Amino acid sequence: MTGDTLNPTVCAQPQSLLLFDDAETTARRAAIDELHARTAIYTTSPVVDDLLKRLGWPDADSRLVDPSCGDGMFLARALDTLLAARPAGFDPRGQIEGWEIHPAACVDARSRIAAILASHGWSPARAATLANGMVHNRDFLTEGPTTPQWDIVAGNPPYLRAANVPDLLRNEYRRHVPDCARGDMLHSFLERCSRTVRPAGRIGLVTADRWLVNEGASRLREQLGRRLSLAHVERLSVETTFYRPKNRRAGSPPRVHPVSVVLVSDAGAEQNLTGQPIHPGVDESRYEGMRLLGDFAEVRIAPWLGTEGIFVVDAATARGLPPEYLVPAVDTDDIRNGKLGTPTRWAIRTHPGEEPCPEIMTHLASRMHLMAKRGRRGKQWMPPESFHGLDLSRESLIVPRIAKTPRAVRVPPGVLPINHNLSIVAGGAATLDQVEEALASPIAAEWARDYARRLENSYLSLTTTLLKRMPMANVPA
Repeated sequence: MTGDTLNPTVCAQPQSLLLFDDAETTARRAAIDELHARTAIYTTSPVVDDLLKRLGWPDADSRLVDPSCGDGMFLARALDTLLAARPAGFDPRGQIEGWEIHPAACVDARSRIAAILASHGWSPARAATLANGMVHNRDFLTEGPTTPQWDIVAGNPPYLRAANVPDLLRNEYRRHVPDCARGDMLHSFLERCSRTVRPAGRIGLVTADRWLVNEGASRLREQLGRRLSLAHVERLSVETTFYRPKNRRAGSPPRVHPVSVVLVSDAGAEQNLTGQPIHPGVDESRYEGMRLLGDFAEVRIAPWLGTEGIFVVDAATARGLPPEYLVPAVDTDDIRNGKLGTPTRWAIRTHPGEEPCPEIMTHLASRMHLMAKRGRRGKQWMPPESFHGLDLSRESLIVPRIAKTPRAVRVPPGVLPINHNLSIVAGGAATLDQVEEALASPIAAEWARDYARRLENSYLSLTTTLLKRMPMANVPA
Protein backbone atom coordinates (compact mmCIF):
# COMPACT_ATOMS: atom_id res chain seq x y z
CA MET A 1 0.00 0.00 0.00
CA THR A 2 1.14 3.51 -0.77
CA GLY A 3 -0.10 6.72 0.80
CA ASP A 4 1.24 9.89 -0.73
CA THR A 5 1.13 13.08 1.34
CA LEU A 6 -1.36 15.42 -0.27
CA ASN A 7 0.12 18.47 -1.95
CA PRO A 8 -1.65 21.50 -0.41
CA THR A 9 -1.49 23.32 -3.75
CA VAL A 10 -3.54 20.63 -5.49
CA CYS A 11 -7.11 21.85 -5.66
CA ALA A 12 -9.94 19.96 -3.99
CA GLN A 13 -13.60 20.88 -3.58
CA PRO A 14 -13.72 23.88 -1.20
CA GLN A 15 -15.18 22.68 2.09
CA SER A 16 -17.27 25.86 2.45
CA LEU A 17 -19.39 24.75 -0.48
CA LEU A 18 -20.37 21.58 1.36
CA LEU A 19 -22.34 23.66 3.85
CA PHE A 20 -24.68 24.86 1.12
CA ASP A 21 -25.24 21.65 -0.85
CA ASP A 22 -28.87 21.09 -1.82
CA ALA A 23 -30.55 17.73 -1.22
CA GLU A 24 -29.83 16.47 -4.73
CA THR A 25 -26.12 17.29 -4.48
CA THR A 26 -25.91 15.70 -1.05
CA ALA A 27 -27.60 12.53 -2.31
CA ARG A 28 -25.27 12.35 -5.29
CA ARG A 29 -22.21 12.86 -3.12
CA ALA A 30 -23.35 10.03 -0.84
CA ALA A 31 -23.97 7.73 -3.82
CA ILE A 32 -20.49 8.42 -5.19
CA ASP A 33 -18.95 7.75 -1.76
CA GLU A 34 -20.85 4.46 -1.57
CA LEU A 35 -19.79 3.46 -5.08
CA HIS A 36 -16.16 4.27 -4.34
CA ALA A 37 -16.20 2.26 -1.11
CA ARG A 38 -17.45 -0.78 -3.03
CA THR A 39 -15.11 -0.52 -6.02
CA ALA A 40 -11.85 1.08 -4.81
CA ILE A 41 -9.28 -1.59 -5.67
CA TYR A 42 -5.92 -0.21 -6.82
CA THR A 43 -3.27 -1.84 -9.00
CA THR A 44 0.35 -2.29 -7.96
CA SER A 45 3.06 -0.62 -10.02
CA PRO A 46 4.73 -3.83 -11.38
CA VAL A 47 1.41 -4.94 -12.89
CA VAL A 48 0.85 -1.45 -14.31
CA ASP A 49 4.35 -1.30 -15.79
CA ASP A 50 3.96 -4.70 -17.46
CA LEU A 51 0.64 -3.70 -19.02
CA LEU A 52 2.02 -0.38 -20.28
CA LYS A 53 4.88 -2.26 -21.96
CA ARG A 54 2.41 -4.57 -23.67
CA LEU A 55 0.59 -1.49 -24.93
CA GLY A 56 3.83 -0.13 -26.42
CA TRP A 57 3.79 2.97 -24.24
CA PRO A 58 5.18 5.55 -24.82
CA ASP A 59 4.66 5.59 -28.59
CA ALA A 60 5.40 8.81 -30.51
CA ASP A 61 2.53 11.24 -30.01
CA SER A 62 -0.02 8.67 -28.81
CA ARG A 63 -2.67 9.92 -26.40
CA LEU A 64 -3.44 7.85 -23.30
CA VAL A 65 -6.42 7.94 -20.95
CA ASP A 66 -7.29 6.13 -17.75
CA PRO A 67 -11.13 6.28 -17.60
CA SER A 68 -11.35 5.48 -13.87
CA CYS A 69 -7.99 6.45 -12.50
CA GLY A 70 -8.51 6.11 -8.74
CA ASP A 71 -5.41 7.39 -6.97
CA GLY A 72 -3.54 7.72 -10.27
CA MET A 73 -1.14 4.77 -10.33
CA PHE A 74 -1.64 4.10 -14.07
CA LEU A 75 -1.31 7.80 -14.88
CA ALA A 76 1.79 8.23 -12.73
CA ARG A 77 3.61 5.23 -14.20
CA ALA A 78 2.66 6.29 -17.74
CA LEU A 79 3.79 9.88 -17.06
CA ASP A 80 7.07 8.85 -15.46
CA THR A 81 7.88 6.58 -18.43
CA LEU A 82 6.92 9.27 -20.93
CA LEU A 83 9.01 12.01 -19.29
CA ALA A 84 12.01 9.69 -18.96
CA ALA A 85 11.90 9.09 -22.71
CA ARG A 86 11.57 12.77 -23.67
CA PRO A 87 13.94 15.77 -23.43
CA ALA A 88 14.02 17.79 -20.23
CA GLY A 89 11.19 20.26 -19.99
CA PHE A 90 8.87 18.22 -22.25
CA ASP A 91 5.22 19.25 -21.72
CA PRO A 92 3.02 16.12 -21.40
CA ARG A 93 -0.29 17.96 -21.62
CA GLY A 94 -2.51 16.49 -24.30
CA GLN A 95 -0.87 13.06 -24.13
CA ILE A 96 -2.03 11.80 -20.73
CA GLU A 97 -5.29 12.35 -18.89
CA GLY A 98 -7.44 10.62 -16.35
CA TRP A 99 -11.08 10.62 -15.26
CA GLU A 100 -12.22 9.89 -11.72
CA ILE A 101 -15.71 10.26 -10.28
CA HIS A 102 -14.68 10.36 -6.60
CA PRO A 103 -13.36 13.76 -5.40
CA ALA A 104 -10.96 12.44 -2.76
CA ALA A 105 -9.48 9.84 -5.12
CA CYS A 106 -9.13 12.59 -7.72
CA VAL A 107 -7.12 14.68 -5.25
CA ASP A 108 -4.90 11.65 -4.57
CA ALA A 109 -4.33 11.18 -8.30
CA ARG A 110 -3.47 14.85 -8.82
CA SER A 111 -1.03 14.72 -5.90
CA ARG A 112 0.66 11.65 -7.35
CA ILE A 113 0.90 13.29 -10.79
CA ALA A 114 2.25 16.52 -9.30
CA ALA A 115 4.94 14.55 -7.46
CA ILE A 116 6.04 12.88 -10.70
CA LEU A 117 6.21 16.24 -12.49
CA ALA A 118 8.22 17.76 -9.64
CA SER A 119 10.66 14.85 -9.76
CA HIS A 120 11.30 15.73 -13.41
CA GLY A 121 12.13 19.34 -12.63
CA TRP A 122 8.80 21.17 -12.63
CA SER A 123 8.22 23.69 -9.84
CA PRO A 124 5.69 22.56 -7.19
CA ALA A 125 3.20 25.29 -8.19
CA ARG A 126 3.48 24.54 -11.91
CA ALA A 127 3.32 20.80 -11.29
CA ALA A 128 0.11 21.19 -9.27
CA THR A 129 -1.46 23.32 -12.02
CA LEU A 130 -0.62 20.76 -14.70
CA ALA A 131 -1.85 17.89 -12.53
CA ASN A 132 -5.19 19.62 -11.98
CA GLY A 133 -5.63 19.90 -15.74
CA MET A 134 -4.67 16.28 -16.45
CA VAL A 135 -7.08 14.61 -14.01
CA HIS A 136 -10.80 15.33 -14.40
CA ASN A 137 -13.19 14.88 -11.49
CA ARG A 138 -15.99 13.61 -13.75
CA ASP A 139 -17.94 10.45 -14.50
CA PHE A 140 -16.58 8.77 -17.62
CA LEU A 141 -19.80 6.79 -18.20
CA THR A 142 -22.08 9.83 -18.32
CA GLU A 143 -19.76 12.64 -19.39
CA GLY A 144 -17.02 10.88 -21.33
CA PRO A 145 -16.87 10.98 -25.13
CA THR A 146 -18.59 8.36 -27.29
CA THR A 147 -16.39 8.80 -30.38
CA PRO A 148 -12.70 7.89 -30.94
CA GLN A 149 -10.42 10.19 -28.94
CA TRP A 150 -7.42 8.23 -27.65
CA ASP A 151 -4.78 5.87 -28.99
CA ILE A 152 -4.39 4.00 -25.70
CA VAL A 153 -6.86 3.29 -22.91
CA ALA A 154 -5.20 1.88 -19.80
CA GLY A 155 -6.50 1.29 -16.31
CA ASN A 156 -8.34 -0.80 -13.79
CA PRO A 157 -12.06 0.00 -14.19
CA PRO A 158 -14.54 -0.77 -11.40
CA TYR A 159 -16.12 -4.21 -11.09
CA LEU A 160 -19.59 -4.09 -9.54
CA ARG A 161 -22.81 -5.83 -10.51
CA ALA A 162 -25.55 -3.41 -11.50
CA ALA A 163 -27.75 -4.54 -8.62
CA ASN A 164 -25.10 -3.25 -6.18
CA VAL A 165 -24.65 0.16 -7.81
CA PRO A 166 -26.40 2.92 -5.81
CA ASP A 167 -29.86 3.58 -7.27
CA LEU A 168 -29.18 7.21 -8.14
CA LEU A 169 -26.16 6.33 -10.26
CA ARG A 170 -27.66 3.16 -11.72
CA ASN A 171 -30.60 5.18 -13.04
CA GLU A 172 -28.20 7.66 -14.63
CA TYR A 173 -26.18 4.92 -16.28
CA ARG A 174 -29.29 3.39 -17.86
CA ARG A 175 -29.61 6.54 -19.96
CA HIS A 176 -26.03 6.33 -21.22
CA VAL A 177 -25.15 2.62 -21.36
CA PRO A 178 -26.52 0.16 -23.96
CA ASP A 179 -28.50 -2.79 -22.71
CA CYS A 180 -25.75 -5.36 -23.39
CA ALA A 181 -23.38 -3.50 -21.02
CA ARG A 182 -25.64 -2.84 -18.03
CA GLY A 183 -25.05 -6.02 -16.06
CA ASP A 184 -21.85 -4.82 -14.39
CA MET A 185 -19.94 -1.54 -14.23
CA LEU A 186 -17.00 -3.35 -15.80
CA HIS A 187 -19.20 -4.14 -18.80
CA SER A 188 -20.18 -0.47 -19.05
CA PHE A 189 -16.56 0.69 -19.04
CA LEU A 190 -15.50 -1.92 -21.58
CA GLU A 191 -18.24 -0.85 -23.97
CA ARG A 192 -17.50 2.87 -23.56
CA CYS A 193 -13.74 2.32 -23.98
CA SER A 194 -14.37 0.39 -27.19
CA ARG A 195 -16.04 3.48 -28.66
CA THR A 196 -13.44 6.00 -27.54
CA VAL A 197 -10.28 4.29 -28.83
CA ARG A 198 -9.04 5.26 -32.28
CA PRO A 199 -8.58 2.81 -35.18
CA ALA A 200 -5.55 0.57 -34.51
CA GLY A 201 -5.64 1.87 -30.92
CA ARG A 202 -5.12 -0.35 -27.90
CA ILE A 203 -7.01 -0.99 -24.69
CA GLY A 204 -5.10 -2.48 -21.78
CA LEU A 205 -7.05 -3.20 -18.61
CA VAL A 206 -6.82 -5.14 -15.39
CA THR A 207 -10.27 -6.65 -14.96
CA ALA A 208 -12.17 -9.33 -13.11
CA ASP A 209 -12.31 -12.52 -15.17
CA ARG A 210 -16.05 -13.07 -15.12
CA TRP A 211 -16.83 -10.98 -18.25
CA LEU A 212 -14.62 -13.37 -20.24
CA VAL A 213 -16.50 -16.55 -19.31
CA ASN A 214 -19.98 -15.78 -18.00
CA GLU A 215 -22.89 -16.60 -20.27
CA GLY A 216 -24.55 -13.35 -19.18
CA ALA A 217 -21.70 -11.40 -20.80
CA SER A 218 -21.89 -13.15 -24.19
CA ARG A 219 -23.83 -10.27 -25.79
CA LEU A 220 -21.23 -7.83 -24.50
CA ARG A 221 -18.37 -9.91 -25.95
CA GLU A 222 -20.19 -10.10 -29.27
CA GLN A 223 -20.77 -6.32 -29.29
CA LEU A 224 -17.13 -5.62 -28.40
CA GLY A 225 -16.09 -7.95 -31.22
CA ARG A 226 -17.48 -5.52 -33.76
CA ARG A 227 -14.62 -3.18 -32.89
CA LEU A 228 -12.00 -5.14 -30.97
CA SER A 229 -9.70 -8.12 -31.31
CA LEU A 230 -8.01 -9.91 -28.43
CA ALA A 231 -4.23 -9.44 -28.45
CA HIS A 232 -3.36 -10.76 -24.99
CA VAL A 233 -4.98 -12.18 -21.87
CA GLU A 234 -3.42 -13.71 -18.78
CA ARG A 235 -4.43 -14.49 -15.24
CA LEU A 236 -2.94 -12.44 -12.41
CA SER A 237 -2.42 -13.21 -8.74
CA VAL A 238 -4.90 -11.47 -6.45
CA GLU A 239 -2.19 -11.38 -3.75
CA THR A 240 0.22 -9.28 -5.84
CA THR A 241 -2.04 -7.41 -8.26
CA PHE A 242 -3.78 -5.02 -5.87
CA TYR A 243 -2.94 -2.85 -2.91
CA ARG A 244 -5.34 -1.40 -0.37
CA PRO A 245 -6.49 2.22 -0.75
CA LYS A 246 -6.66 4.26 2.41
CA ASN A 247 -10.40 3.80 2.89
CA ARG A 248 -10.45 0.01 2.47
CA ARG A 249 -10.37 -2.19 5.57
CA ALA A 250 -7.14 -4.12 6.10
CA GLY A 251 -7.34 -7.85 5.64
CA SER A 252 -10.22 -7.66 3.13
CA PRO A 253 -8.83 -9.00 -0.17
CA PRO A 254 -10.80 -8.24 -3.32
CA ARG A 255 -13.35 -10.90 -4.18
CA VAL A 256 -12.20 -11.06 -7.79
CA HIS A 257 -9.94 -13.16 -9.98
CA PRO A 258 -7.95 -10.60 -11.96
CA VAL A 259 -6.77 -10.84 -15.54
CA SER A 260 -4.65 -8.56 -17.70
CA VAL A 261 -6.30 -7.96 -21.07
CA VAL A 262 -5.06 -6.16 -24.19
CA LEU A 263 -7.62 -5.41 -26.90
CA VAL A 264 -6.88 -3.85 -30.28
CA SER A 265 -9.25 -1.72 -32.32
CA ASP A 266 -9.07 -3.72 -35.51
CA ALA A 267 -12.57 -4.65 -36.69
CA GLY A 268 -12.66 -7.59 -39.08
CA ALA A 269 -9.53 -9.33 -37.77
CA GLU A 270 -9.62 -13.09 -37.25
CA GLN A 271 -9.07 -12.67 -33.51
CA ASN A 272 -12.05 -10.37 -33.00
CA LEU A 273 -14.07 -11.21 -29.94
CA THR A 274 -17.22 -13.28 -30.29
CA GLY A 275 -19.94 -14.31 -27.89
CA GLN A 276 -17.95 -17.45 -27.03
CA PRO A 277 -16.31 -17.61 -23.58
CA ILE A 278 -12.58 -16.93 -23.27
CA HIS A 279 -10.49 -19.13 -20.97
CA PRO A 280 -7.10 -17.54 -20.26
CA GLY A 281 -4.12 -19.82 -20.61
CA VAL A 282 -6.08 -22.98 -21.48
CA ASP A 283 -4.56 -25.48 -23.92
CA GLU A 284 -7.69 -27.03 -25.37
CA SER A 285 -5.75 -29.51 -27.50
CA ARG A 286 -4.81 -31.66 -24.50
CA TYR A 287 -8.45 -32.72 -24.10
CA GLU A 288 -9.03 -33.64 -27.75
CA GLY A 289 -10.24 -37.15 -28.53
CA MET A 290 -11.72 -37.85 -25.10
CA ARG A 291 -15.34 -38.83 -24.60
CA LEU A 292 -17.47 -36.35 -22.72
CA LEU A 293 -19.37 -37.25 -19.57
CA GLY A 294 -22.65 -36.10 -21.10
CA ASP A 295 -22.25 -38.61 -23.95
CA PHE A 296 -22.95 -41.65 -21.78
CA ALA A 297 -24.33 -40.46 -18.43
CA GLU A 298 -27.24 -38.31 -17.31
CA VAL A 299 -26.16 -35.22 -15.40
CA ARG A 300 -28.93 -33.42 -13.58
CA ILE A 301 -29.24 -30.81 -10.89
CA ALA A 302 -30.72 -31.92 -7.59
CA PRO A 303 -34.04 -30.24 -6.73
CA TRP A 304 -34.34 -27.39 -4.26
CA LEU A 305 -37.32 -28.15 -2.03
CA GLY A 306 -37.46 -24.82 -0.25
CA THR A 307 -36.87 -23.85 3.34
CA GLU A 308 -36.05 -26.83 5.55
CA GLY A 309 -38.80 -28.02 7.84
CA ILE A 310 -41.50 -27.93 5.16
CA PHE A 311 -40.83 -30.41 2.32
CA VAL A 312 -37.54 -31.51 3.93
CA VAL A 313 -38.00 -32.76 7.49
CA ASP A 314 -35.86 -34.20 10.26
CA ALA A 315 -36.28 -37.59 11.92
CA ALA A 316 -38.57 -36.34 14.68
CA THR A 317 -41.03 -34.81 12.21
CA ALA A 318 -40.77 -37.77 9.83
CA ARG A 319 -41.97 -40.15 12.55
CA GLY A 320 -45.35 -38.41 12.54
CA LEU A 321 -45.86 -38.66 8.76
CA PRO A 322 -46.89 -41.62 6.57
CA PRO A 323 -43.67 -43.37 5.40
CA GLU A 324 -44.99 -43.90 1.86
CA TYR A 325 -44.63 -40.14 1.28
CA LEU A 326 -41.05 -39.96 2.54
CA VAL A 327 -37.77 -40.33 0.66
CA PRO A 328 -34.34 -40.22 2.36
CA ALA A 329 -32.57 -37.01 1.27
CA VAL A 330 -28.90 -36.05 1.36
CA ASP A 331 -26.88 -32.85 1.05
CA THR A 332 -23.16 -32.11 1.13
CA ASP A 333 -23.16 -31.95 4.95
CA ASP A 334 -23.90 -35.71 4.92
CA ILE A 335 -20.53 -36.37 3.27
CA ARG A 336 -17.72 -37.32 5.65
CA ASN A 337 -14.20 -38.15 4.45
CA GLY A 338 -15.44 -38.76 0.92
CA LYS A 339 -18.26 -41.11 1.99
CA LEU A 340 -21.97 -40.57 2.37
CA GLY A 341 -23.28 -41.01 5.89
CA THR A 342 -26.69 -42.26 6.95
CA PRO A 343 -29.38 -39.79 5.83
CA THR A 344 -30.72 -37.61 8.65
CA ARG A 345 -33.56 -35.94 6.75
CA TRP A 346 -36.43 -36.94 4.52
CA ALA A 347 -38.12 -35.32 1.55
CA ILE A 348 -41.88 -35.35 1.18
CA ARG A 349 -42.81 -36.67 -2.27
CA THR A 350 -46.13 -35.48 -3.68
CA HIS A 351 -47.74 -35.46 -7.14
CA PRO A 352 -49.30 -32.45 -8.88
CA GLY A 353 -52.55 -34.19 -9.79
CA GLU A 354 -53.16 -35.86 -6.45
CA GLU A 355 -53.73 -34.10 -3.13
CA PRO A 356 -51.80 -35.96 -0.40
CA CYS A 357 -53.30 -37.43 2.77
CA PRO A 358 -54.59 -35.18 5.60
CA GLU A 359 -51.45 -35.71 7.72
CA ILE A 360 -49.22 -34.33 4.97
CA MET A 361 -51.60 -31.44 4.21
CA THR A 362 -51.80 -30.52 7.91
CA HIS A 363 -48.01 -30.54 8.21
CA LEU A 364 -47.54 -28.39 5.09
CA ALA A 365 -50.25 -25.92 6.13
CA SER A 366 -48.63 -25.47 9.55
CA ARG A 367 -45.19 -24.75 8.08
CA MET A 368 -45.84 -23.01 4.77
CA HIS A 369 -45.60 -19.54 6.33
CA LEU A 370 -41.89 -20.27 6.83
CA MET A 371 -41.27 -20.86 3.12
CA ALA A 372 -38.86 -18.47 1.42
CA LYS A 373 -40.62 -16.13 -0.98
CA ARG A 374 -39.00 -17.67 -4.06
CA GLY A 375 -40.33 -21.09 -2.99
CA ARG A 376 -44.02 -20.14 -2.91
CA ARG A 377 -45.57 -21.26 -6.15
CA GLY A 378 -48.28 -23.48 -7.58
CA LYS A 379 -50.26 -25.90 -5.49
CA GLN A 380 -49.71 -25.86 -1.76
CA TRP A 381 -48.71 -29.52 -1.64
CA MET A 382 -46.02 -29.19 -4.34
CA PRO A 383 -42.43 -28.14 -3.53
CA PRO A 384 -40.68 -25.32 -5.45
CA GLU A 385 -38.92 -27.93 -7.62
CA SER A 386 -40.74 -31.22 -7.85
CA PHE A 387 -38.99 -34.58 -7.96
CA HIS A 388 -42.01 -36.86 -8.33
CA GLY A 389 -40.89 -37.88 -11.84
CA LEU A 390 -37.31 -38.79 -10.97
CA ASP A 391 -36.26 -42.44 -11.16
CA LEU A 392 -34.44 -43.12 -7.89
CA SER A 393 -34.21 -46.87 -8.36
CA ARG A 394 -30.56 -46.80 -9.51
CA GLU A 395 -27.37 -46.02 -7.65
CA SER A 396 -26.07 -42.56 -8.51
CA LEU A 397 -23.30 -40.08 -7.75
CA ILE A 398 -23.53 -36.71 -6.04
CA VAL A 399 -21.05 -33.96 -6.96
CA PRO A 400 -21.01 -30.85 -4.73
CA ARG A 401 -21.55 -27.81 -6.94
CA ILE A 402 -19.14 -25.71 -4.84
CA ALA A 403 -15.87 -27.61 -4.55
CA LYS A 404 -12.14 -27.44 -5.22
CA THR A 405 -12.22 -30.54 -7.42
CA PRO A 406 -15.09 -32.41 -9.11
CA ARG A 407 -15.00 -35.47 -6.86
CA ALA A 408 -18.13 -37.62 -6.66
CA VAL A 409 -19.69 -39.61 -3.81
CA ARG A 410 -21.86 -42.73 -4.17
CA VAL A 411 -25.56 -42.43 -3.41
CA PRO A 412 -27.50 -45.70 -2.90
CA PRO A 413 -30.79 -46.38 -4.70
CA GLY A 414 -33.86 -44.74 -3.21
CA VAL A 415 -31.95 -41.72 -1.84
CA LEU A 416 -32.56 -38.21 -3.19
CA PRO A 417 -29.76 -35.61 -3.49
CA ILE A 418 -31.16 -32.11 -2.82
CA ASN A 419 -30.27 -28.41 -2.83
CA HIS A 420 -28.90 -27.99 -6.35
CA ASN A 421 -26.01 -30.36 -5.94
CA LEU A 422 -25.16 -32.26 -9.12
CA SER A 423 -26.40 -35.78 -9.59
CA ILE A 424 -25.03 -38.27 -12.11
CA VAL A 425 -26.87 -41.40 -13.23
CA ALA A 426 -25.12 -43.82 -15.60
CA GLY A 427 -26.18 -46.90 -17.52
CA GLY A 428 -24.86 -49.46 -15.08
CA ALA A 429 -22.60 -50.11 -12.12
CA ALA A 430 -19.50 -50.54 -14.29
CA THR A 431 -20.07 -47.23 -16.04
CA LEU A 432 -20.67 -45.51 -12.70
CA ASP A 433 -17.33 -46.90 -11.51
CA GLN A 434 -15.63 -45.34 -14.55
CA VAL A 435 -17.32 -41.99 -13.96
CA GLU A 436 -16.34 -41.93 -10.30
CA GLU A 437 -12.74 -42.82 -11.17
CA ALA A 438 -12.58 -40.23 -13.96
CA LEU A 439 -13.91 -37.45 -11.75
CA ALA A 440 -11.22 -38.20 -9.17
CA SER A 441 -8.44 -38.06 -11.77
CA PRO A 442 -5.85 -35.26 -12.03
CA ILE A 443 -6.99 -34.39 -15.55
CA ALA A 444 -10.57 -33.81 -14.34
CA ALA A 445 -9.29 -31.52 -11.59
CA GLU A 446 -7.17 -29.62 -14.11
CA TRP A 447 -10.04 -29.36 -16.58
CA ALA A 448 -12.28 -27.95 -13.86
CA ARG A 449 -9.65 -25.35 -12.94
CA ASP A 450 -9.41 -24.42 -16.63
CA TYR A 451 -13.13 -24.06 -17.30
CA ALA A 452 -15.12 -23.71 -14.08
CA ARG A 453 -15.99 -20.29 -12.72
CA ARG A 454 -13.59 -19.43 -9.89
CA LEU A 455 -14.86 -18.53 -6.44
CA GLU A 456 -13.07 -17.54 -3.25
CA ASN A 457 -10.38 -19.61 -1.49
CA SER A 458 -9.69 -21.83 -4.54
CA TYR A 459 -13.28 -23.08 -4.75
CA LEU A 460 -14.96 -23.61 -8.12
CA SER A 461 -18.57 -23.36 -9.28
CA LEU A 462 -19.54 -26.63 -10.96
CA THR A 463 -22.65 -26.78 -13.14
CA THR A 464 -24.53 -29.44 -15.11
CA THR A 465 -23.41 -27.84 -18.39
CA LEU A 466 -19.81 -27.93 -17.24
CA LEU A 467 -19.90 -31.58 -16.15
CA LYS A 468 -21.58 -32.69 -19.37
CA ARG A 469 -18.61 -31.21 -21.27
CA MET A 470 -16.01 -32.76 -18.96
CA PRO A 471 -13.59 -35.17 -20.76
CA MET A 472 -13.36 -38.68 -19.34
CA ALA A 473 -9.74 -39.79 -19.57
CA ASN A 474 -10.42 -43.44 -18.70
CA VAL A 475 -13.44 -44.01 -20.97
CA PRO A 476 -12.58 -45.26 -24.51
CA ALA A 477 -13.83 -43.03 -27.32
